[in-house]
Amino acid sequence: MTKHSEEAIEIALRNAKASMEISGFKITEEITKLVRSKLNGEISEEEFLKEALERAKGK
Repeated sequence: MTKHSEEAIEIALRNAKASMEISGFKITEEITKLVRSKLNGEISEEEFLKEALERAKGK
């Protein structure tokens, strides 16, 4: 797992959130925390995708 600097993570999150919100999506703090966990290397790609899919399905 690759770790990124805290500054790079915050910039990426801000940019992605702005882009998604322009497209009409609402990015919750819960989703932001999930993405941050992945970018910090705290969870694997597999764990991230599993959790994201479960949330998308409304579980």
